[in-house]
Formats: sequence, C-alpha cells, structure tokens
Amino acid sequence: MDKNISVSNMILVSVLGMIVILFSNGLTISGITAFDEALLTEFNWTKSELKFRDFINLVIAAALVPFVGALIDRFGVKRVMSFGLILLTILYYSYSFIENSIQMYFLHAGFAIAVACAGTMSVVIMVSQRVFNHRGTALGIALAGTSLGGYTISKLSVHLLENYGWRTSFQYEAALPVIALILLWLFIKPVNYQKEDKDTDTGLNEIKFAQALRSKTYWAICAAGFFCFYSILGIIGNTFLYLTELGFDLKTAGNMFGTMFLIILFAKFISGILTDYISKFILFKLQLVCMLVGALLMALNTSSLAWPAIIAVGIGWGGLYTLFNYTIITTFGVKNAGKINGLISTFEAVGGGLGIWLTGYISDKTGDYSMSFYVVVVFLFISLLISFFIKPVVPDEN
Repeated sequence: MDKNISVSNMILVSVLGMIVILFSNGLTISGITAFDEALLTEFNWTKSELKFRDFINLVIAAALVPFVGALIDRFGVKRVMSFGLILLTILYYSYSFIENSIQMYFLHAGFAIAVACAGTMSVVIMVSQRVFNHRGTALGIALAGTSLGGYTISKLSVHLLENYGWRTSFQYEAALPVIALILLWLFIKPVNYQKEDKDTDTGLNEIKFAQALRSKTYWAICAAGFFCFYSILGIIGNTFLYLTELGFDLKTAGNMFGTMFLIILFAKFISGILTDYISKFILFKLQLVCMLVGALLMALNTSSLAWPAIIAVGIGWGGLYTLFNYTIITTFGVKNAGKINGLISTFEAVGGGLGIWLTGYISDKTGDYSMSFYVVVVFLFISLLISFFIKPVVPDEN
C-alpha cells in the first residue's frame, strides 16, 4: 500500500468519510431532533417517550458494533458501509408512515444496524487504512461530518417541515444516503489488511486485540467513552427542547442549535490539525475541561447563559470527538481496528443512548433540564479523572 498518498487523495477520502457520517449520523441522531416538536405535537408523547427511541437506537447499535467490526476486518469496510446506507434509505422512507411509538421504536432498532455499519467506527477505519501522513488532519475532516450533519440536516428538516410537513420531509430525506453510496463506489477502493496486507507498515504501533484487552489504557478509554458520550448525546439530543423551554422561539432555537454544530465542526477540524503538533493526551484533558464548563452553564438553566454554554460545549466536544478516535487509532493501530474499536464503540453507544433518554426523563420528572445537566457535569468530571489513565501502549515483542 502506498504510504505517500497525495494531498488531493487524502482530502478525497476524508471528505467522502465526512459525507457518509453527515447522512448516517445526521439523519438518525443529531439532525432528526428538528422533528421533535412536530412529533410531540402530533402524538402527544412525553419527552422521555420520544427520546426512548434514541436509547433503543444506540443500545442495539452498541450490541452490534463488535460484530460489525469483525465483519469489517473480514469483508472490508466498503461493503459493510454500503449495506448500512441502503438500509438507512429504506428505513427513513418508512418513517413517514408511523402511527404510534411502537412503530417508531422498531424503525430506530433498524437505524441501529444502519449506524453500526455506516457510522463513525466504519469511517474512522476507512480513513485510517488509506491515509498515513497527516492522519489526524484527515480524521478531523471526516469526523466533522457528524457536526455538519447536525447543522445541515436540521436546517433542511426545518425548511421541509415548514413547506411539506414531517411525513413528506422524511420521504425526501430518504434519498440522501443514496448519494453517499454512489460516491463511495465511485471513489473508494477496497482495502483489507487481514487478507491482503498483513505485512503492510501502517506507520502505527499495531496492537493485537488480546493485548489491547489487557491494557489499562483500553479500559480507561472505554469508561471515558461511556461517560463522555452520555454527556454529549444527552446535550445534543435535548438542546433544541432545552432552548425552547428557556423561552426562545422555534426559529431562534433552531439557529442556536445549528450554530452549535458549526462550532463543533470547526473544533473537530482544528483539533485534528493540532494533534500533529501537540500531545493528544494534553489536548484530551483541555477539551474535557472546556466541555465541563459549558455543561455547568447549561445546568444553571438561564437564558442569558445559553450562548456561552453552547460555545463552550461546542468547542469542548468538537475537539474531544476527534481526539477520542485519533487516540484509539494511534494507540492500537488499524489492522485489528474492527474488533478493538467495536468494543469501545459499544461503551460509547450505551452511554450515548442512556444520555439522550435519561436527560429527557430526568427533565420530565423535575420540570426542567437543570438536574439533567448537573448529572452531565458529574459524568464529565469523572471522565477527566479517568483521562489520566489513558497512556501509550507498547506492542508485545511476539
């Protein structure tokens, strides 16, 4: 495999990864929240009833990700991602016909399969297998897709809602994953280290799965992933409703929510560049502190602090998201990335699913989001303590 990939090809791979995440994440997790108000009005659900869909989505994805990782190691990431994108198109179109929460829950169970196959883990592996120089920058570009998805899909959804209603909006948006699928097959060539490139020098310390499981760093990343993803997805999944409850009108809340994703996008890209110059372990701690401050401002539940909170959370999480994935790849390598990343993604997905659901549930029980976000503050502080146990891993000699 050519380690001296051109800058243009590096950008091409990174941008394609960004597009895939833009649609898979934006349509199922972040961008779909633009429909929350319409669904609550249509079906008269509580917030916790609505957000339970995301819990189902992410927890089932958590159970599937290790198996998907093994499939990627065996069959290649391109085929697995393609299946996920096709499934997402079918399920999103079906969303327009739901009549009750049970039907919605079943569709989100299907989303779990789609996201497990065409989500962050798959994109990180796809990019890391093909980009050797400036890997941090490449991952920063690709992972910016989660934020770009939250911004563009939410904006598109609001526009479609105003003109066509939520059911027709889902039908139009169902075509989006097909775009990513076409681009994937046009520009991405298959790579499979397990079968074709066992002796390829990836420029990384390649850690075997068994050794990874024995390391403290691996389990520290798993634990930090659980608490961090609980926190950020709890925030992202409820920010739109949080802002409307603070008194902001629908349009203003939508603009603020979209701006948060632009800040996250910028932070992801910048942190990816900074990893080429500053210790990833130092950056990891700094981003955690920034996000913790933002969550604390949100917990104070005051409209005057909404903008500072959104800015701090956006900067903190944007950088942290890139650093999580960059740290995993540069610590453990790419040759066994499917299995290694799969278990970590399980912890992240379970934490994220609980975060979205329980943040809404606690708000239902307490009357506002204050206590929900204080829980987030505690979890982020725990993550900060855990981060001191995330250190380099030296490969076994054998």
